[in-house]
Amino acid sequence: MWHVLAKRTADTEAVPEMVASKIIGWSGRLGEEEGRGGLTTRQFVRYHSMQLKMGDDLKGVRQGRKTRPLASSEEILALRPELTSVR
Repeated sequence: MWHVLAKRTADTEAVPEMVASKIIGWSGRLGEEEGRGGLTTRQFVRYHSMQLKMGDDLKGVRQGRKTRPLASSEEILALRPELTSVR
């Protein structure tokens, strides 16, 4: 994931659910909403997935027995309209 973010290149072999799972972990390490720019974890994951142009059809991320729902693209575009040009 670091290669993708640092080099701003697409990982053509990336599995969107696995990448989203890593972003959830990153979100947890950042702490409460202050570290995530005011976004909840579900919004943070969708925001970065949109930046990476992957996981458009991903509704949630399975972690153990639970599936963590993700915010919709529309919800993120309402909060971060600058992403309209990314899509």
